[in-house]
Amino acid sequence: MQDTHTGTANLPSQNTSASSDGYESEVSLPRLWGFLRSGRWTIAAFVLAAVLLGVFYLLTTPSIYRTDALVEIQPESTSPLDSLTGDLSQLTGGGSKSPAQAQISIMRSRSVVGKAVNDLGLIISTSANHFPYIGGMIAGSREPQPAAGTAVDEDAGSWFSNFAWSPVSISVSRFEVPDSLKGKNFTLRALGGGKFVLFGPEGERLLEGQTGEQATGRTSEGGDIELFVRDLMVSSPPTEFSVKRNHWLSVADSLAGSLQVAEQGERTGIVEIAMTGSNPSSITEKVNAVLQHYVRQNVEAKSQEAEQSIQFLEKKLPEVKSELDAAEARLASYKTNNQAVDLTSEGQALLDRASSIEDRRAQLEMRMAELRQQYTADHPTMQAAREQLQQLNQARQDLEGRVNQLPEEQKDTLRLQRDVEVNTQLYTGLLNRLQELRVVKAGTVGNVRIIDQAERPVSPISPKVSLVMMLSVVLGLVLGCGYVLLRIAMRRGVSDPQEIENRIGVPVYAVVPFSGWLARQTARAQRRRQPVPILARDHGMDVSVEALRSLRTSLYFAQMDANSSTILITGPAPGVGKSFISSNLAYLVADTGKSVVVVDADMRRGRLHEFLDNEREPGLSQVITGQVPLDDALRPLGDTGVTMLTSGQIPPNPSELLMRAEFSQLLEELDRRFDLVLIDAPPILAVTDAAVIAGAKEGIITFMITRAGMHPISEIEEAMRRMSRSERKVAGVVFNGYRQVHADYGGGDRHYQYEYKSQSGK
Repeated sequence: MQDTHTGTANLPSQNTSASSDGYESEVSLPRLWGFLRSGRWTIAAFVLAAVLLGVFYLLTTPSIYRTDALVEIQPESTSPLDSLTGDLSQLTGGGSKSPAQAQISIMRSRSVVGKAVNDLGLIISTSANHFPYIGGMIAGSREPQPAAGTAVDEDAGSWFSNFAWSPVSISVSRFEVPDSLKGKNFTLRALGGGKFVLFGPEGERLLEGQTGEQATGRTSEGGDIELFVRDLMVSSPPTEFSVKRNHWLSVADSLAGSLQVAEQGERTGIVEIAMTGSNPSSITEKVNAVLQHYVRQNVEAKSQEAEQSIQFLEKKLPEVKSELDAAEARLASYKTNNQAVDLTSEGQALLDRASSIEDRRAQLEMRMAELRQQYTADHPTMQAAREQLQQLNQARQDLEGRVNQLPEEQKDTLRLQRDVEVNTQLYTGLLNRLQELRVVKAGTVGNVRIIDQAERPVSPISPKVSLVMMLSVVLGLVLGCGYVLLRIAMRRGVSDPQEIENRIGVPVYAVVPFSGWLARQTARAQRRRQPVPILARDHGMDVSVEALRSLRTSLYFAQMDANSSTILITGPAPGVGKSFISSNLAYLVADTGKSVVVVDADMRRGRLHEFLDNEREPGLSQVITGQVPLDDALRPLGDTGVTMLTSGQIPPNPSELLMRAEFSQLLEELDRRFDLVLIDAPPILAVTDAAVIAGAKEGIITFMITRAGMHPISEIEEAMRRMSRSERKVAGVVFNGYRQVHADYGGGDRHYQYEYKSQSGK
């Protein structure tokens, strides 16, 4: 029964504010908390859904691992003449750079990464075909099973069964395809017993083969296909794999891009090589392979550099030796032909200074000769070397001026000894360096030292379970609260009875709470086609009944003021609970010893007969038309003391029947027979019957039944205006169907929940 509903309590206090412009809801923390509390189950549902999505994300998202290695890059000597290397580095600005800066680019170079790609066989990629989203999770949760020893037909399985639902493995050593098919996925269907069939990117059958044997085939365009499967393990054939022959360059670039290479600290020379991925063994192998090839490349580069330096020194040493021999011969000849002259302290100082300058000039000239093999004349290093040579030449000229001031004998002796010392130092230094370079070339030593190799990671770095679950809860709370507040913001129905009083100026006589017991019992009775229960009679301890008793008291005083015993009950729209209010109020009034009659004036959709025997006839329409006497149409409601006049046969013109004088005479007759006449009228906004009834008899008291959260304030105002046209203003409003959620909207009063305590309660 759509308009049968519940009972009431005292008017709950709400956080409201009245103004001359009308009623405004006060947005306060208690009111906001009330909104959220009213949607607590909705918010809980959002949180639960978000948590379930978080769990699904954790189960379906592959774990990401991270591995790293540490390398120390020591400063390198680019020349056998170490003393000049530092000078030139400072002149060119190289002294402020870390030795690791250039090496980081080398680590990512294709010459290093490409060799790792070849060694690890990364050109060929394979993967099991899992069911989308959940297939990998299911397969990972199962234990590996023994490989199937018997082959099945390639078409034996269905599309669903071809997925890998348990742990599987495949190892492909060789896979050659035409260039046009590189980078495209092929499907390999394992049939068990080591047999397989290969299908092309378009699904065409290319070849069949056996594990451990070379298999060949041809494409439809005539290209050759070669495949060697070294190992294949499936437990439930047929099972499909994806196989792809990648371009070497794309794989090398991809691997270089996945490497995370960075120097630890500023100019420390300590470089970290890291990689993340879902396969911990694979990323460990890749980092170590790149690391080993980088070290090998560094050693080979050092060996090649040493070879070039050896060739240069072997070419220069005979020249330096000849110059040394000539200088010694000149000094010996001078001493033989002339009387030896000892140098003074000043001369000795000039000799040391001159020897140093000449030694540096000779080394710098050889250094420049070595640099010409690597750089052009405009290179910054060559320019710096020329600038330094100019400085040394200027220092040499300045020193020559001081030497020329010495006596002739000391001057000759100084120059000859200077030539011998310079050539001796240069020859000895080059000879020692040559031996060092031969050792470097013969050995495996570079300027790179591995501190830590990459180790297989144990635990993943993502996804983080605690973070995902926390974010899921927060997301659920945010979305749930947002949805609840948005729903309330879009809510059009009045949920606060005080708003009716403040906006319309009509008193609210009672606020009737919703009765869950009555809703359940009414639905049950309608399913079984039994009489609908009367709450005041069948469940008198319900809090709604207490609200109706309050309405009975208010009605008593309203009757005294109006000096009338006829009450009209209507509402703005159907489904507000008019029949519920009428029947239960009639029972409570009759319980005081008064005689009460309830008239179902809704001759279109009247429902009072559902409280009796579900028979609509005979009723009001037949009494007005004279088809049935009044006494035959009046039916008692059990032994309650309540008499009911049902709506009767549905007429084609209900409004015209209510305008007849017979209807007014009927009301007069009922008023003489009974202490109280309750008229259950149709909704005023749907039809005009309620206004017609209000004008059929003097002194009729009209009550408007509204349902909490159902009517916008404008709808109630319009209903009041239509009733006022009959010059019978509405005496008051009954606010029906009030729930805890409506109290929460207003800030949270709950005192209407006061109920009877059972006798067995302690």
